Amino acid sequence: MAKIITENFKVETTNELFNSFISTNGAVGTNFATSLATYNTSSSLSLSSDNQTAITAFVSTQLASLKPESDYYIMGSSVDKANNISNTQFEKREFQRRVVFGNKVTDDDVRYMFNINAWTTGTIYDDFDDSQDTSIINMFVTITNPDEGNYYVYKCLSNNNAVASTVAPSLNVGVDGGVDASTYETVTSSDGYVWKYMFSVSNSDAQVFATTDSLPLPYPAYGDAAVKAAAKEDISQIIITNTPNSLFASCTFGPGTVDPVDDPTGIASASNVTLGAVEVNGTDTNKKSIVIKISPKTGNYLATANNFYTNLYLWRSDGRVFDIITSQVEDASDVFINVTVSTPQSKASFDNGSMTYKLLPKISVSRSESTGKPCIAYGIIDRFGTLVNVEFATSGASDVNVGAPKGTKYKHASATLLLPPGVAEAASISNLTPTSLRAVVSPTGGHGSNPINEMSMSRLAVITNFSGEDVLIPDSNYYTKVALLKNPTFSDGTKPTQFDNRTVITIADNVTSTAVVGSYITQSVALSGGTGTESETVIGRIHESVYDGSTNTLIYLVDYSGDFQNTYQSGDVYVRTTPTSTSGNPLSINNASTDVVYGKYSPYAGEILHFVDFDPIQRQADRKEKIKFIFDF
Repeated sequence: MAKIITENFKVETTNELFNSFISTNGAVGTNFATSLATYNTSSSLSLSSDNQTAITAFVSTQLASLKPESDYYIMGSSVDKANNISNTQFEKREFQRRVVFGNKVTDDDVRYMFNINAWTTGTIYDDFDDSQDTSIINMFVTITNPDEGNYYVYKCLSNNNAVASTVAPSLNVGVDGGVDASTYETVTSSDGYVWKYMFSVSNSDAQVFATTDSLPLPYPAYGDAAVKAAAKEDISQIIITNTPNSLFASCTFGPGTVDPVDDPTGIASASNVTLGAVEVNGTDTNKKSIVIKISPKTGNYLATANNFYTNLYLWRSDGRVFDIITSQVEDASDVFINVTVSTPQSKASFDNGSMTYKLLPKISVSRSESTGKPCIAYGIIDRFGTLVNVEFATSGASDVNVGAPKGTKYKHASATLLLPPGVAEAASISNLTPTSLRAVVSPTGGHGSNPINEMSMSRLAVITNFSGEDVLIPDSNYYTKVALLKNPTFSDGTKPTQFDNRTVITIADNVTSTAVVGSYITQSVALSGGTGTESETVIGRIHESVYDGSTNTLIYLVDYSGDFQNTYQSGDVYVRTTPTSTSGNPLSINNASTDVVYGKYSPYAGEILHFVDFDPIQRQADRKEKIKFIFDF
C-alpha cells in the first residue's frame, strides 16, 4: 500500500496559516452595513439608524462567533540570556512572563516564499510534464534585472528534447528569448526552449522579505494579476513517445543539401514547398484551390496518386495552418500539386510573395469542452522524414483559436498523428510500429494562474521591525528572545498594533542614582484573602530609570513576578541588588493607583508558536532590528 502526502496538502496547510493572518470580518461587517442602508432606502423598510446599527452589530457578532479571527504578535522578551530555551512549558511561560514589548503582525507582514533559482547557461532545465512530480524538478528560473533590481520568474514549458539552455528568457521584446508581457503568452528562444512568464518580484519587496535563497510572492495579487487573468487551461506540449524512422520520407520536399551551420539536421527546410499559382474555386468561396510547386529532395520522388498528400497541413510563415482537402498531381514531370484548403482566405494573402510555405504532418488533439477552443498542432520532420517535434499553430481554419494557439479548457487530452493515405499504406505494408504521442495538459487554471500551487509554495516569511524611533519600543537595555504568539489578550480589551509591556513606577524625586538599571524593586504585600499574616513579595527588575528634569523619576520594570493577586501598593518599596536580598534602599510610592502603570499584555496569554533566543541585542534610539521567521512545511 502506497501513501503519499501530496504537495496540495502542504500548500493547503501553509494557506490555512497564511489566511489566518488576514482579517476579513470587519470588511464584511462594513459591506453589510452599506448594503443594508442601500436596501433600506430602496425598499422603504423605514429602519431607523439605531435599528440599522443594532442589526449590523448583531450580524458582526454572529460572524465573529462563526468565523473567529486570529491575532498574531511578535514579542521581545528577557534582558539577559541565562540559558538556552527548550520546548517546555516552563520556558514558554518564562518567555511570556518576561515580555518587554511587541508588534502586531498583519497580512502585510506575511509572504509566501519560493526558492531563488538563477538561470544559468548550459543547464538542462526540466520542462513541465503533468506525469511528473513538479515539486521536485528544476523547472522555474529567476532572472535579475541589474538596472532596477527586480526579479523575473519564468517557467519552462519545453526544453527542446532535453538540450542545454543557452538563451535566457527576457521581457525585452524583439530580442532572442524575449517575452512580451503585454500578451502573457509563451516565447520560443533560439535554443528551442519555450518559456512562460509568471510574475516579477520588486526590488522593494525583495529588500524586505528575501533571504539568501528565497524570494517573496507578490501580494495581494499572489503573482501577476494580468498573467493570471490571461491564463488558459491548454495543451502545454505534445511529446513523441515513439515513432518510426523516415515515416514521412515521401513528404520531404525541401532541398537535397543541408546547411551544416544554420540547419545541420535539415529540419528547417525538409518540408519547404514553393507556391505556384493561386486560384479561387468558383463554386465555393470558402475554399481556395492552391497550386503548389514541389521541388523534391535528391533521391526522392513525387507521389502521383490522387489525394496522397491529404491529412497534411499547409503551413504559412505567419503561423497559420490550412487543412488540405484534396491533392492531385497534374503533371509529374513539372512536379505540381493542386491542393484545396478549407479556409476563407483571400487570393492576395497567398500570393503576396512575402510568405514561405511547408507541408507538415497533421496532429489531431481530442476536443476540449464544447465551450473551449481546440488545440491545433502539427508535426516537424527532419530531412530523413522522421517526426522529431510537435508545434502549435497561431491560428487555423476559421480562426477558431486566435489568441489561444494551444486551445482552452482542457482537463484531459489525447493526441494522434494523422497519416496521409499514401504514408499510411506504406507504413502498413512495412508493418511499422504506430507513432504514439502524449498530450501534456496545463495545470488547473492554466500556466501562471496559481503560482502558489504551481510552484508548490509551502514556506512563509513573517517579519516585523523593532525600531528605537517608535514610541512604544524601548530604546535602551537589551532583549534576548523573540516569539510569534497567537491570540494573546490585553488587560484593556484592545488589540494594540504595538505595545510597551514594562511596568512604570513614578517616584516624586530624582532617584536615578538609587534606581540602578539591573537592580530589583521589591515590596512585601499582604496576601489577599489571607488571615492577615500571610504575605507575598512583588518583584520587578529595573529596565530603565529616567528623571524628567524637574519633578519625577520614571522607573521602568521588567520580569514582573508574583501570583498577580497583588500589585505594588502605596508606601515604601526597596531597591535591592538581587530579588532575595534582605537589605535595600527605600523609595516611596505616593499613590499606587496613579503612580504605578502596568503593561497591558495579560501575563501568560496566547499560544507561543515559535520562539528563538540569541545573544543580547542592545536597543538604541537610532537602531532598527528586522525580525524574520521562516516557516517551511
